[in-house]
Amino acid sequence: MKKLTAIVLAASLGGCANVDMTREEMLVTAAGAAVGGILGYQLGGGIIMNSLFATAGTVGGGAAGFYATRALMGSDRAAYDRTAQKGLASAEDGKILDWRNPETGNSGIFRATRSFYAGNGQYCRQYRTTVAFEKEIQSGNGMACLKANGEWQVVSDDFSS
Repeated sequence: MKKLTAIVLAASLGGCANVDMTREEMLVTAAGAAVGGILGYQLGGGIIMNSLFATAGTVGGGAAGFYATRALMGSDRAAYDRTAQKGLASAEDGKILDWRNPETGNSGIFRATRSFYAGNGQYCRQYRTTVAFEKEIQSGNGMACLKANGEWQVVSDDFSS
């Protein structure tokens, strides 16, 4: 059974062969697949169910690891965070701020869309952001609230998953 799980893991990762992946993406994808496969195996009951759950866990865990890493990583995340903090702190609703990471070639835009006071009196802002990767573009929404110490705390963000 463990051999079958290893074969499924190898085959699942082999499916990523025609995708340009960074070292970080490969490692997190492999880790996600391994964890997903192990968890899936634990959930199944009997040889067939263990195999099915391990397969589903491997594929799901690998995909989750890949997309979470691809979403924003390292220096891209730092450039995104700087722009987001600036946009939250001082940009008017609707104003578009952009960033570019010369290290990776990735870029993006950030736009606060709505400012409001929450029920607890905390100042919050909703925003929309788009990131252009080498071969794809991803957009997402988020919301952040201003803490008493003057820092913005992200409450939800499609790129933090």
